[in-house]
Amino acid sequence: MRWVKKLSAAVMGCTILLALTGCSYDKTNLEDATVPLALGLDVIDERLRYYISAPVFSKDIKKKSREGEGIAAGLRQARNQEDAQFPGAVAGRNFQVIVVGKKLLQYKEWFKVLDVTFRDPRNTTTNRIIAYDGPVADVIHFQAKDQPTTSVFLRALIDSGSRRSTTVKTTAQEMHRQLHDNAITPAISEIMIENGKILLKGTTLLSQDGQYRDSLSYQETSLMQILKKEAKPGVSLTFPVEGMRERLPFNTDLVSFSIGDISVKIKTSHEDGRFQYTIKINSFISITEKFLEYELLEKSEEMASNLSKEMKKSIEKLIDKFQRNQIDPVGFGLYARAYQYPLYKAAQDNWGEELARAQFHVEVDLRIGATGAVE
Repeated sequence: MRWVKKLSAAVMGCTILLALTGCSYDKTNLEDATVPLALGLDVIDERLRYYISAPVFSKDIKKKSREGEGIAAGLRQARNQEDAQFPGAVAGRNFQVIVVGKKLLQYKEWFKVLDVTFRDPRNTTTNRIIAYDGPVADVIHFQAKDQPTTSVFLRALIDSGSRRSTTVKTTAQEMHRQLHDNAITPAISEIMIENGKILLKGTTLLSQDGQYRDSLSYQETSLMQILKKEAKPGVSLTFPVEGMRERLPFNTDLVSFSIGDISVKIKTSHEDGRFQYTIKINSFISITEKFLEYELLEKSEEMASNLSKEMKKSIEKLIDKFQRNQIDPVGFGLYARAYQYPLYKAAQDNWGEELARAQFHVEVDLRIGATGAVE
């Protein structure tokens, strides 16, 4: 039996060796390949304009990336145009980021342009969807000496921003899910170019059919992430304290704090012909900055009460923005579907209108756990 085992081992070894040898004849050197990592989509003269960017691996070329662009009815149709603009073999379309111009976001169901992304299994669906208010060409052709290629930089920028809850990390797969779920509406990252730098701007809110509705600042995004129970400890917020402002070049009435472990409870009911939501938020906070003269140790409860009121007002203002635009980026519809299904089912086709009629009761209870190393 030993010779059988030896023969089997020899055959397996030869098979692996032949496979490796066969692969070596079909290999493609990295410097000879084109790997597009960024896709841009925009509208110019009412026609779809696409942009792609691929890193350059050759050490003899100073420019970090090569760009291509064109006009096409769809991304699959544009493939031959893309191949004609790049040397060597184009190795797949595994984009890291997809930058969408706000002009395209004005169209209903623009997301269908990405249909090939989901039909071709060779494509990735983890690319970050990013909104830009301006010509997308400015982003795709952006070059900076102090940062990596734009595609790599944007992915890192979105991922780090989402960890701080200053923006959202919405992939193509996640957006596909949100667009096909009536109980929630999509939210995607938003960037801007300022003073020669690409910066996070916040979050773009879309309707159920993908149209642009509104934008959120950093702090509004953080509050939305808190409501979605996706904010992690360390989220930073800043609120004014009424009656504490002085005449100085900076706002003396502002107090900044970071949130520790946070409890968010959302309950839904249905009364008087409309959905009712009760939101209770509790958390210990750490004061990180204050300019005003205020004895925190002796008046910590008073300060916590003031900050709780300001946070409550900001959340109510944010929810009012959702209702005015008839959108639901938090997913309040998920609670209605889970606990009031018969009533939700009757309203699901017009959930935006139903949410606009809903009543919200917000309670915020913050407690100061730390005031810093100095008073």
